[in-house]
Amino acid sequence: MIVMASANRSVLDRWADALPRGSVTVKRAEDMTALEGVLAGRRPEVLLLDFAFPELGGLTGLKDLQAFSPETRLLVLSAEPDDDEGIEVLRVGARGYCNLYIRPDLLQKAVAAVTEGEVWVGRRLVDRLIEFLGRMVDAPPMSVRAPAERLEGLTRREREIALMVANGANNRSIAEHLGITERTVKAHLGAVFDKVGVHDRLQLALYVNGYYDVDRSGTDGG
Repeated sequence: MIVMASANRSVLDRWADALPRGSVTVKRAEDMTALEGVLAGRRPEVLLLDFAFPELGGLTGLKDLQAFSPETRLLVLSAEPDDDEGIEVLRVGARGYCNLYIRPDLLQKAVAAVTEGEVWVGRRLVDRLIEFLGRMVDAPPMSVRAPAERLEGLTRREREIALMVANGANNRSIAEHLGITERTVKAHLGAVFDKVGVHDRLQLALYVNGYYDVDRSGTDGG
């Protein structure tokens, strides 16, 4: 089940048109009472939430919703997306953050990604979020394993690059530090993504820092 929460009916209609028809149950909520009623006793996979939702109360409200329905992954949409706001939204546990009026095809991809347990954010926010990971002191990591232990199976160079990405380094700075080309860095990262089971550098940074786990059934780690 997917739940959509916004006081703006045109927004709800727009979101509904973007979702695959017939393949999943979609419920709407236009106020907090209705939203709590939809969530109560159910376990929706994803909640599309307008950050201006009435009576939400900002970040505190996001935490309350997660406590109310912990199995539900939150995809927060903002009419005026802001990098700092996006970081804070993700910091309290949302799995996605994007523009309220995101293109329908991208919204469909965002919902699919969040449903699969991935993180969805705009490209511009990725680098800032990676840099921020090292300063996330309030949210304990999901895994108690040290970063190096989460990268078992990688070569020495692959592990070195993965750890640098997790600390916020971009490809150029990694290349300069290691004395290799950016193309070589990208090649190593491609191998790292395949071996670890992630899709991009944001997921890799989250995984290495212990804030994201990978379904690695049949393999070691995760």
